[in-house]
Formats: sequence, C-alpha cells, structure tokens
Amino acid sequence: MIAWFSHSRIRSFVKLSTKKQNNIKTELDVKFSEQRKILDSRISYAKDSARKADRLLSRGKNDKAKEAVNSFKLDLASSQPVLNAYVSTSLEKNLFEVMSMEGFEFPDLLGDLRKDIDFGLFSVNASDELDAIISTEVDPFTELGIEL
Repeated sequence: MIAWFSHSRIRSFVKLSTKKQNNIKTELDVKFSEQRKILDSRISYAKDSARKADRLLSRGKNDKAKEAVNSFKLDLASSQPVLNAYVSTSLEKNLFEVMSMEGFEFPDLLGDLRKDIDFGLFSVNASDELDAIISTEVDPFTELGIEL
C-alpha cells in the first residue's frame, strides 16, 4: 500500500466521536476543494500551452511551436505533485466517509472473527484437506483389476 496518509490516524478515526469525525471530514472537504481549484488551474495552463503550440504549428512556426510544446510538458510535469496530493486527499476523504458509517469494522477484525466459523464444504482450506483424503483412498477399479 502506498503510504499516502497515516495508518494511526486511520485506526484512531473510528474511535472518535461523531462531532470530531465530522470536523475531520469537513477539513478534508475544504482541502479537497482547494486542491481541485489548483489542479484545474494547472490543467487550464497546460491546455493553453497545447493550443498555442497547435496554433503556431498550423502557421508554420515550428521553432516557436517546439517551445510551446516544451512549455506544455513543463506544465504537465509540474501538475504531477498536485495530482498526487489531490488523489491522496480523495482517497482519505472517501475512506473516512466509509469508516464513519454505522457498523464499520476493520477487515482484519473480520478475519479474526471468521477463524472460529466452520464453513464445511465452503472452507477456504478444503482443497488441501480434499487432496489428503483423495491420496489415502484406494482406487476401486485397480482392486478389481480394471485399468482405465
């Protein structure tokens, strides 16, 4: 997993009161909208550079078009950290939204609870047990002398 946000912060979120959870979600919403505005402006600059390069290329100004393409590349490269932060905040925001639902439990707890359940034929490890049973069984056709 990519360490985009604190593991301890995620674990402690469930234990917080509803008011504190809502405050954290509100802070994330504000941060998310600010990052979206920054990302939109970066995308707008990149689009402008791309349009400028296309316009210059169509007019036959190849050297200036190359400069505009390089400017476009720089705009895209400078947008990468902003995009990473935006995705991180989006993931954290949606994760906290799911975690604030009533009845949420961490998956590792569910795995621990599942250990005591006998799933019978639907057991996860049934294939290993089935291999052991089949390997000890005697083929009735070989006992009768019939080869298949």
